[in-house]
Order: sequence, then structure tokens, then C-alpha cells
Amino acid sequence: MSNTQNSVYVEKARGYAQCEIFLMKNEAGNLEALVYNTTGLNDCPPAKYDPMDAKVLAQKTQSDVVWKNPRRFWMMDHLTFSIIGDPRDFDGLTFNLAAKMQMPPGFDTTKDQSSQAYSPMKIHRVSKYEFLAGRMVFMLRSPDNHTFVMQTYTNHVDRSLTEDKLPDLGKRLKLAAGWQFKAKTLDKNLVINTTGLANIVPDDLANMYQGCIDGVNNFDPW
Repeated sequence: MSNTQNSVYVEKARGYAQCEIFLMKNEAGNLEALVYNTTGLNDCPPAKYDPMDAKVLAQKTQSDVVWKNPRRFWMMDHLTFSIIGDPRDFDGLTFNLAAKMQMPPGFDTTKDQSSQAYSPMKIHRVSKYEFLAGRMVFMLRSPDNHTFVMQTYTNHVDRSLTEDKLPDLGKRLKLAAGWQFKAKTLDKNLVINTTGLANIVPDDLANMYQGCIDGVNNFDPW
């Protein structure tokens, strides 16, 4: 793992634990979020992260609302992402400013991302995901034939979910109409290189996927 002033690189990213804090402002009826992530700084120890009170953090940070993304695990083999602002300390944990996004209409800060299952959204970030040949990837296929590759999984909704159970995840998901799930071993390296706007979607267990949309991928792995 290496950090520079402008980026974070994790050589062994698969299974790396992280968590996120969203600092949100209500602007013209939309929730605009600054997304802070622990990657490159710590592995988000639950003993420190779990007790954080979002309402107290909102007061401390002068945010309209704060949302805690449950602890999750990266699923690419190599990860690079740009840092877009100075790191911040929240209750003893340090976070990098990694992205900005407008939250989906009706986003409920009392719920996790499974509440937005199978509803694609966009996030502003610069990142490079590398999935190596011979390793498994876990994918969703949308009704309009876009492939989304799992970037993180979480056991927040399904406490029994572990990385070794992901190949059978399709049996656990309640897929929306027209959506498909597939687990596949890559026969060549997959690179998803996002230079500004990423298309992402959660499943109904709050796992998150990156879209192979707008030319960010070197091939369609589906």
C-alpha cells in the first residue's frame, strides 16, 4: 500500500476492509455529499467505527446530515483512487476525501444502500480497479444489458456473508425484474478506469457494483 499527496494505491485490495462517512448538505432540494473513506489509512476497526453517532458528527462538521456507510470489503485485486481533499479525523479515525456525489432522490439516511437496490446512481471520482486473470468476479447485468462488477461486499445485511460464499450469492439475492447475477473466473485482466463519473448500483444485500459503462472498462467480462 502506498499513499501520495494525491492518490492511494493498494496492491492487495481484495478483502481489504474499509468504511465511509458521507457529509451532506441540502442544496436546492438535493443532498450533495462529500465521501470520506478510510482506505490507505486504517481498516476501519469496528470498535472505533460502530460507536460513531451520525447526528453528533453532523453537528461537529456543520453538515445538514451525516450518513455512515456500513463497513465493507474491496473486491478488486489492485486499487488506485485519487484523493480530492485533505484527510479528516472523525472520533479518532482518519478518513481520506475520496469522492463527491448527489444522493438519489428519496435517499433515506436511516437505512443502508440496500434500500436503493438495483437503482443505478452516479458518483464523481477518479479510480482504477484491476481484477486479475484467474480470479473470480461477481457481476450484475441490468435489463438494458449493462454489466456491473462488484467493487465491495458487506456483511451488514446478511451477517453470514463472507468472501468464500460470494460464488453462490445469486441464491441469496432477490433480484429485481430483468436483472441477472453471475460469478466468473477471468481469463484475462479486467481494468475499470474511471476518470470522473462512475456508474454504480447496489444489490439488495447492500453490496456495491461498478458499471462497465461509457468506456471505463477494457472489455465486458459478462
